[in-house]
Amino acid sequence: RSPLSPNALTLLAFLLNLAAAALFAAARFRPILFMVAIPVITIGGLLDAFDGIVAREQNKASRFGDFLDHLLDRASDLALLAGWLIGARMRLEFAIPLLILVALNGYAGTQIEATFGSRSYQGVGRGEFVLALVAIPTLTYVIVAAGADSFRIAMISLTEALAVLLALGALAGIAQRLRLARSLDRD
Repeated sequence: RSPLSPNALTLLAFLLNLAAAALFAAARFRPILFMVAIPVITIGGLLDAFDGIVAREQNKASRFGDFLDHLLDRASDLALLAGWLIGARMRLEFAIPLLILVALNGYAGTQIEATFGSRSYQGVGRGEFVLALVAIPTLTYVIVAAGADSFRIAMISLTEALAVLLALGALAGIAQRLRLARSLDRD
């Protein structure tokens, strides 16, 4: 019963994610904006989940729609992550590898589908990444608001430790996709 087409939902989700990314980046100057971005990401995530459902229910599924969804999902992921990295004042030695790992994780998932014609929603995927982008900025706000980001563990700040955790999650996702690709290749 959606008045919007699946592609319109995809675009609206993307625009909301860009708005949330801008809020994350602006949180560098006003940390409360980390929290303002959370409902925007949540609504964007729900719309992104509904685009495929609407496409199937309205019998409007298309290869272009699937392509657009994957493309804008990857762009959303990187925009949200970049916004958080800017807002959290992340050092480049943490930011750049994290952006690369998250991009590779998303790419590996879409490449499996393109290569093997198979989708797998098991393991560490986009849903977990979006959940992390709700939890991590919330923790960042708490850390920054408490003035605790100057506290160091093994020469890294608490927000940088969050980036390391996110990087480990991306590495786990990449490893799972490599195993899945190997398994699909043997079938």
